[in-house]
Amino acid sequence: MKKDIIEYLGFDEDNKNKVGRPRLADKKTKKKSLIIASFSFLFVIMLLVFGYGTLFGFKNLDLKGSILRNESKENVLVEEIKPLIKDITLKVGTARKAYLTVLPASATNKKISYESSDENIASVDEDGKVVGISVGNAIITAKTEDGSDLKAEFNVKVIKNAEGKCTFTSLSKTNDGVSYVTECNNAKIKEIQYKIGNDSYEKLLTKKSSDEVRFSKEQLAKKITFKVVYYPNNSKITKYETKSISKVKKTTKAPSGKCTLQLKDVKHNSAKYDITCDNASVTKIAYKIGSGSYVGLDASSLADTILFEPSNVTRVIYFNVEYMIDGTDDVKTLSKSTIIEKGKDVN
Repeated sequence: MKKDIIEYLGFDEDNKNKVGRPRLADKKTKKKSLIIASFSFLFVIMLLVFGYGTLFGFKNLDLKGSILRNESKENVLVEEIKPLIKDITLKVGTARKAYLTVLPASATNKKISYESSDENIASVDEDGKVVGISVGNAIITAKTEDGSDLKAEFNVKVIKNAEGKCTFTSLSKTNDGVSYVTECNNAKIKEIQYKIGNDSYEKLLTKKSSDEVRFSKEQLAKKITFKVVYYPNNSKITKYETKSISKVKKTTKAPSGKCTLQLKDVKHNSAKYDITCDNASVTKIAYKIGSGSYVGLDASSLADTILFEPSNVTRVIYFNVEYMIDGTDDVKTLSKSTIIEKGKDVN
């Protein structure tokens, strides 16, 4: 070894004091130097790798765990799906959205598939819109598509679309009371009521489609309103129609009359309307939501509940009623609107 060093420095062993030009190392010496340098480089790398944890406060360098954790952050599975309304009731031919709560909110894939247990009763599309096809019961199953294999169910009851009705074809005052005549088409009378002025309604003991009800002279001097409550199309859901009559006065003036409109029980997906007419007849009823188009309703149904799709924004519902004063061709327009608040029911 000593000889190699001497040769590398360019001296002869026997003549150390001689000065001469240093000789270059031979191939063997170069190989040894290269091996020593490689081992030194690997040793430094190992110190950096295994000393990394101590230097920064970690005991182990868990590369596999880090990779798995990064993958889990990129793909968050759904942990829970829950129906907002589990039991849905629809009329034949109407539709409603099946709404779900999907948790967590950070789930990567929130796509849900829907399936009906009986497409002949209730169908459902890929967005969860359920349509009533025929009377009966069905179950809508919602499933996750992200691999979490979760599901939720909606119970759907489809009922008859109540299209029958009862109306007053005649309502007139006599010397002793008020005579009325009702006509029913595919409907059955439940009861007949009346009220004097602004008093509460009183129920008649009779269910006759036509009769004469006696009133005192004081009562006849006031406005009298009759109401027929009926079951349309053999349904268990009741509807009603009202008609009012005022004291007949001798006058040379043109006939007068009017209709009034009330909106009540306004909810995020339904609203009730009630139209009362005095010496007038309704010719057209329509409503619209927001900037949408008007939807026509049955002009002979003066009180009903309409259903519409809920929304996650606050909207306005508009009603428009046209009526004609009895004995004239004079058409009047009546309009009313109210706010449908997001996620709230308002009266």
